[in-house]
Amino acid sequence: MTEKVLSNKKNGMAMMILWIVLYLVALLMTIFGAAFVWPLFIIGVVWLCVGWIPFLGLKVLKPQEALVLTLFGKYVGTLKDAGFYYVNPFCQAVNPAAKTKLNQSGDVDDGSKKSIFQAQNNGTVEMASKKVSLKIMTLNNNRQKINDCLGNPVEIGIAVM
Repeated sequence: MTEKVLSNKKNGMAMMILWIVLYLVALLMTIFGAAFVWPLFIIGVVWLCVGWIPFLGLKVLKPQEALVLTLFGKYVGTLKDAGFYYVNPFCQAVNPAAKTKLNQSGDVDDGSKKSIFQAQNNGTVEMASKKVSLKIMTLNNNRQKINDCLGNPVEIGIAVM
């Protein structure tokens, strides 16, 4: 499967303003329709009930983050640049590296985590992030081999706590 980078979706602010204006129009239609015209009242109430769904398509990405989008299980594309995006509100963000120890694709866990929820030491449960970190992790192995001044190999053990 090839990666599709979605870079033309950076119109989150315009879409947010549009949906807010449409929501206010629906509120005015409901108020005006209740007093004078019943079809406007019905249309306004229907929009007030389902008008929150387009807001689910607003996505914010910080630098060094990516968002993998799927639509009903089918891969749609990846958002990689930082910004405020609007995507299909039925698209779901998926983190393919969420079931790894350090949330890296090369660091596979032992299979003990079966859901997207992670238990903390104090008994609370925290949801795993759906955003993929693009930060470079240098401490992703147990041992690193370097050379000293004379060229002799030296192994360094790294303890990450």
